[in-house]
Amino acid sequence: MKSIVERKNLSRMWSILLCLLLLGALGGCRPDAESLYTDLDDLAGKRLAVYHGVLGDSLAQVHFPGADLKDYDKTLNLFIDIEAGKRDAVVMDGVTADMVMATNSDYTCLGRIGATAEGVGGIAVMVPTRQYAPLADKEVDARGWLQGWKERIHRNLFADEAWHLITGGFYTTVIIFLGAAVFAFLLAVLLTYMGINHKWGWLYHPLHWFVFTIHDIPSVVLMMFFYYVVFASTSLSGIVVAAIALGVYTSASLTKIFKIHITQISKEQREAGLMLGLTSRQVYRYVVFPQAVRTMLPLVIAELKLLLRSTSYAGYIAQKDLVKAVDAIRGVTFDAFLPLLIVSLLYLLLSWLITRSVGGMCQKLFVHD
Repeated sequence: MKSIVERKNLSRMWSILLCLLLLGALGGCRPDAESLYTDLDDLAGKRLAVYHGVLGDSLAQVHFPGADLKDYDKTLNLFIDIEAGKRDAVVMDGVTADMVMATNSDYTCLGRIGATAEGVGGIAVMVPTRQYAPLADKEVDARGWLQGWKERIHRNLFADEAWHLITGGFYTTVIIFLGAAVFAFLLAVLLTYMGINHKWGWLYHPLHWFVFTIHDIPSVVLMMFFYYVVFASTSLSGIVVAAIALGVYTSASLTKIFKIHITQISKEQREAGLMLGLTSRQVYRYVVFPQAVRTMLPLVIAELKLLLRSTSYAGYIAQKDLVKAVDAIRGVTFDAFLPLLIVSLLYLLLSWLITRSVGGMCQKLFVHD
C-alpha cells in the first residue's frame, strides 16, 4: 500500500512538472512571421507601449503617425505585454532604456528621439532583439537556441545575486511555515484536550470562539491585521507575526480534525482498556491515538500543505518570501516563465517533504501497532 501511494504521489508531481514546462514552452513560442525592424520608420501604424511620461507620449504621436499608443506606469506590465505580443515596441526615456538593455540583452534600441550628438539620452525606442533586422539573421541565430536559454538561466538565477534572493526567500518561507505549524499544533491540541475533557471552561469557550471566528477571515487579511494593527506597536518581526497569524488560522481546522477523529473511537474500546488495567493516558496512547492518527493523517497533511501555500502572502507585510523574491527577479529580467517555474518547483518540493516527513514520523511512532 505504501509503495502504491508513493508512486501515485511521484507520478502526480511529474505530471504537474510536465504541465508547467509545456505551458512555459507554449508561452515562449513565437510566430514565424514576425515583423523585422531596421529603423524608426518601420513602426508607423504599429502598437507602441509608452512608459510613464507625457513627453514620450507626445513625441510618439508626432514621430509615429497612426500608431496605437498605450501608456504604462510599471515597466513589468509593459514588458509582459511585449513578450505576449500585445505591443510591438517600447518608447521610454533614454536613461531607463539604457538600464534595461544593460541587464537584458533581449531588447535592442532601434533609435532615439531628441538624443544628443553622442546618441545618448532623449527618448529611446526599443524592440525585441529577435525582431531587429540587422541582428536577427546573424547574432541571434548564431548564438542558437541552447545559448539563448543559457543566457536566460544565468540572467534569472546568477546575475546580480539573484540566487541569493531565491535562497533568502526559501529560508523565510520555511521559517514561517515551521513556526506556524508548531504554533497551530500546540493551540489545536490544547483546544481539543479542553473540549473533550470539558476542562477550564473559562478559558476554552472564549479561546474557541476567537479561533473559529478568525478562521472565517481570509488568511491574507488576518496576517495584515495582525501585522499592521495588533502587533503594530511591538518590536516583533514580520516573520514572527506571520507565523502567529497563520498558526491561529490553521489551528481551527486542526482542532476540528483532532476532535472528530478522536471522539469517533467508540466508548466501549476506552472502557475495555480501563478494565484491562490501563490508565487513562495509556488508553489514549495505545488504543485511541493509533486508530485516530491513521484516519486523520491525510487531512492533517492537506492542512499543512494549505498552510504552506498561505505563506506566499507574507509579501503583503513586507517579508521577502519565495514569491516576493521571485517577483523581484521578474521585475528586473522581465522574464515570467523561469522565475515562476523555480518557485513552483520549490513549493512542489516542500509539499513532497511534508507528505514524507509527517507520514514517516507517524509510522515510527506506531511501529508496533
